[in-house]
Amino acid sequence: MISGAEALVAPTRINPIYLEGKLLPLAASTAAELNLHDGQVVQALVRLSGDQPTLLLKGRLIDGPPASMAQVGESMWLRVQSRPEGPWNLMPVPAPAGSAAPIAVGGGLPALAPTPLLGDPNAAPVVSRIANLLYRPTGAVELTQLYQPGTLDALLQTVPRPDLQAQWRGLQLSMAQLTPAALRQAMNGAMGAEVWLARGLPPMAQDPKQLLRKLIDAITQSQGAVMDDPSIEGFETSSPVSRLQKAVDDLEASQVQAVQAQAQREVLFSMTLPFADANPVELTIRRGPKQDGESPLLTINVHSKSEDLGPVWLQTQLHSAEQVDLIMWAESHDVVQQAREKSSLLGQDLGEAGLTMRSFQVMHGPRPAQATEWTPSGRGLVVDVSA
Repeated sequence: MISGAEALVAPTRINPIYLEGKLLPLAASTAAELNLHDGQVVQALVRLSGDQPTLLLKGRLIDGPPASMAQVGESMWLRVQSRPEGPWNLMPVPAPAGSAAPIAVGGGLPALAPTPLLGDPNAAPVVSRIANLLYRPTGAVELTQLYQPGTLDALLQTVPRPDLQAQWRGLQLSMAQLTPAALRQAMNGAMGAEVWLARGLPPMAQDPKQLLRKLIDAITQSQGAVMDDPSIEGFETSSPVSRLQKAVDDLEASQVQAVQAQAQREVLFSMTLPFADANPVELTIRRGPKQDGESPLLTINVHSKSEDLGPVWLQTQLHSAEQVDLIMWAESHDVVQQAREKSSLLGQDLGEAGLTMRSFQVMHGPRPAQATEWTPSGRGLVVDVSA
């Protein structure tokens, strides 16, 4: 989660979206379903659906403004305009005077009042930061690039901090010697120091976010300014500090989304595992809400990419705590053949662990886009005021 100190020091102000005069079409049937009326002013959130901006309005996604007119995670105030025939319109307008209704991001995160922070009337409300993280596109792109073998090592060598180098070595796993205990330790560290402090326990030393934050401070202090070293692989297009901050955003986005999932009575845990002898591996654990008379399905997705095997996706679904279904996608034909030939050995290994493999499908090609990926609910994301 976001610490209190981070909340007080908000990022640079993001101007509110104001598109006076630009009309957004709204189907009359949709307006009726949302119980909208002419002249009504509503607040909605801009988010991504696929690669297109959409508006989350009263818990429903509708077509949003062009990407050049809005930023994902920002709120918009819209005035409803009815028409006797044809589609209705939504006109972006400034926030009503005296409005004190920020967008709340769900039961697990408190709604923060937009009172100016530290006496600064231009300070951005913290909710904008949280909303941006909550609706950040899935996938820790920056963090995965940073965890590529040698990338963070080269960056650490630019600062005289052997303690950070030792902390990084402690974070790295070994693909050749991966054990359940090592994986559990890595997951505990990825949960963040905030979780352990909230439980009255000392934070884990293997906390990747704290390592990245310390490295950002070390680079800034040692260089006197943001450093831009094109010799460091993976950092050619922007400064290392900028890329490190984006990696921190990846980590915090997964934390905020985990809290919102908990508020929806679901489980969502995402992390990127760094290895000293292999490329990073992306891991996501998800469990849907409990259904009447049915146990929730636990799904574990693993994505890896290596020179020998190429991209590999593995999805494991756990039924009744002991039965598993597995689906594997691989782009290499040889990898597909090997997986199919050794499926019986996998079944034996799972049996020794007390699990029964109900099915194992091996697909040749990339994993298709999943239509059932987790998305935040719309509860608390819309405020309705009188015109």
